[in-house]
Formats: sequence, structure tokens, C-alpha cells
Amino acid sequence: MKDKKRLRIEAEVAKLPLLFAHYADNGDHESLADLFTEDCQLSRPFQPDHTYHGRDRVQAIFRDRAPILVRHIVTNVLVEVISETEARGTNYLTMLSSYAGVEPPQPSGAIYVGGFEDHYVKSEGKWRFMSRHGRVVLHSGGPMPDIPPPSDEARGLK
Repeated sequence: MKDKKRLRIEAEVAKLPLLFAHYADNGDHESLADLFTEDCQLSRPFQPDHTYHGRDRVQAIFRDRAPILVRHIVTNVLVEVISETEARGTNYLTMLSSYAGVEPPQPSGAIYVGGFEDHYVKSEGKWRFMSRHGRVVLHSGGPMPDIPPPSDEARGLK
């Protein structure tokens, strides 16, 4: 593959983690879900052992969650182009949030730092996440959230 084509693919794919954070932070669950293939997999950083299956399940995570003021800070985005229709990547994620209210400014709770391992494919004419596996590796200012495990139905297994 020529360098120019590889660079174009890297730039297109590197936008996906940034768009994911933007849509998640602004409550645009429809646009966020459209970043994924229909048959995608997503493991959230707070629950890396509970993979969600399917675009509709990804949308439901963000559509159905309690109101939250949140900011995801995405850095260290690396993309490895495998072919004209496939790429892999990693990125770091820092998350701050508040359930006290949704109008800024709000005090932040803990700071969580982790990242994602991503698998991208070109689907329906555009680049999308085929899989996204996140994990928190550091936190400061509070404990890890105690989130009940999702049901098999919520994860798209039934």
C-alpha cells in the first residue's frame, strides 16, 4: 500500500476514538452507535469482562444510562493499517464525571485512566469499530464504581 493511502486511512480511523468521546460526552447515542458495525463487540472500561454484542446494545448503554456530566479525554491514539479495509489501534482514556447535575460546572468525582484496544473495519463505505475493548488501569480520588453486572439480554447474548 502506498504511503499516501496508508496516511489517509490512519487519519480517518484515528478520528473514531475522538468521535466516540465527543458523542458519549454530548449524549448523542445514535451517532455514537453508528461508529460501530452491526455485529460489533464493546467491553466498557469499568466492566472489561462483560462484552456487549451488536450496535443496538451499544446504543442502549448510552441511551439508557442515568443523566451524567462526563468528559472523556482521548490521547495516544495509535493506528496500525492492516489492509484497505482493516486496521487495529490503541488509545488512552481519562474520564471525569459528575452525577450531581448535568449543567456545568460541577465537581468531579474520581479520575479514571485506562484505554481501549480497537479493531476497525471499513463497513458500508466508512470506517467503523468492529470491536472496542476497554480497561481502567489507574484511578485517583475515589474507589472504582460498583456497577452491577449487566444481564445477558442487555449484552446481546439472548
